[in-house]
Amino acid sequence: MCLVVLCKWPGFKSRPGLDASEFPKMSASTLQEARSKLVTMATSGERAASPGQISVDKGIYGLRHTVWEQQDIVPIYPKIQKDETTDVVIVGAGMSGLSTAYNLVKEGKKVVVLEAKARGSGMTGRTTAHIMTWYDDFYYKISERHSEEFCKIVGESYRAAIDFVAQTVDEEGIDCKFCKVDGYLFPHEQSDKVIQDILRKEFNAAKMAGFDVKMVNLNGDPACGKISDAILFPGNGDFNPLMYINGLAKAIVKRGGKIYERSRVTKNEDHKVTTEDGINVTADAVVLATNSPLNHNLAIHARQEAQRTYVIGFRIQKGAVKKAQWWDTNDPYHYVRTEEKEDYDVLIVGGNDNASGISAEAYMKPHPFLSLEKWTRERWTAAEDILYTWTGQVYEPIDSLHLIGKDPNPTTDSVYIVTGDSGQGMTGGTIAGILLKDLILKGENPWEKVYSPSRLPPFDKATIHTTAEIIDHSVKGYITSRTPGIGSDAVDIEDLLPDSGAIKEQGLHKIAVYRDQNGKIHKYSAVCPHMKCIVQWNPIDKSWDCPCHGSIFDAFGRCVNGPAKADLAPATESS
Repeated sequence: MCLVVLCKWPGFKSRPGLDASEFPKMSASTLQEARSKLVTMATSGERAASPGQISVDKGIYGLRHTVWEQQDIVPIYPKIQKDETTDVVIVGAGMSGLSTAYNLVKEGKKVVVLEAKARGSGMTGRTTAHIMTWYDDFYYKISERHSEEFCKIVGESYRAAIDFVAQTVDEEGIDCKFCKVDGYLFPHEQSDKVIQDILRKEFNAAKMAGFDVKMVNLNGDPACGKISDAILFPGNGDFNPLMYINGLAKAIVKRGGKIYERSRVTKNEDHKVTTEDGINVTADAVVLATNSPLNHNLAIHARQEAQRTYVIGFRIQKGAVKKAQWWDTNDPYHYVRTEEKEDYDVLIVGGNDNASGISAEAYMKPHPFLSLEKWTRERWTAAEDILYTWTGQVYEPIDSLHLIGKDPNPTTDSVYIVTGDSGQGMTGGTIAGILLKDLILKGENPWEKVYSPSRLPPFDKATIHTTAEIIDHSVKGYITSRTPGIGSDAVDIEDLLPDSGAIKEQGLHKIAVYRDQNGKIHKYSAVCPHMKCIVQWNPIDKSWDCPCHGSIFDAFGRCVNGPAKADLAPATESS
């Protein structure tokens, strides 16, 4: 799942990292010492780009120091000041929202885009930006779990997404470093079983889906990650996502569309949304393009799981690694690409996904960046200093297909949603722009039945297992919120280290306690305002994460990622 949330590795401009050759020789105590050093770095007061340090006066918190420079984003569009009526109102100015807006204004529709912070300040600014031809839940699994027809439609939509971005870049003159590159799917372990059972099946399914794939042997070339057997997927897209969506935004405004930043939506209903300032926008159609929809519809939230994914950016010499995209067959899988800088390149490596909202201890065992670094250095020997680390949040649907289309809520007929992109937000967001434009204007699109949020998932082992995990995660979150003595951290408030947090009990209530870098204590209700689960402290991102549906709040309780539409409430003596 190609996601991302980048933040500079704490307290340094670059560092050599651990020599991968040393890992097999490490004793348990030595490995623990190395892990402890990384944990200390990840919680140090020198951490760059912390939520409380970035453009707070302009309302831009929760940004990260990414290879795309997300931390430099500032609002350039106005805040909405009065009620408006339009054809379509879109909530969210990331890849999905702006792609949809662009397609609609090109058709002459009046469009208003409302963004809580600034365009690209969410997960679009944290992506590794693979516009992929490979579907990361495997074409052969789509064919087996759904049908060959669905497999072919997914392939068609993925090709269309890449063609759309290429055409838009050319038509609008967007300078975003877009280029076509090869992609390679390679076995996570070099065994005949993996090669035959996974690569061969995926090769045949990709052929059926319409791709000109080839089985290749890269002969262990260090410029290709010492990979041998692989499937070559030609025609993927590399680009800078923030430069691209800025180009989309300009094109939208040029065609008469309106974009409002610092305009958080706190209420949505059929044909109308309302901002935190009480401003109403009424429209024929409402699009919720906010990573996870800002609603309470369990028909959506119960069929996908929020997951964190982790990324490291390594400095490499110019041309040391082939310019391509790389994905392995592991679960969760690793994803790799390069980004060119003026004097060097950056090797961007992601993976090690885990469920969001797990305990602080679980986030750190094993430390995801330590194991990701080890994995990388064993394969890409060109990797030098670590320049960036980051995390991002993705939503995994239970049946492996994106959720794009009409909200299944029977009380609404004008609301459309985009979610469940499985970490392929750049491809999925582009597909959403094409699909939703057709549904809003014509009421139909040949891809609709594949991506419809109202579709029935296959009743198979994988669906049952995934659904059970999601239900278990959510039930634990609800039980924690209502049961005294469960879900509280053992550490005493006075023992909290600077820049760390914990869940504590205050009377009958649970509170989220954060000690800032200056030693000051901040207390908030630990109850997520979305559906009342208890948030958990994330020691890697310094955030409060909801285990039920993935809402994220920064250390100071401010909502960074929905579906919550409000901040954590300040704790009072009676909380």
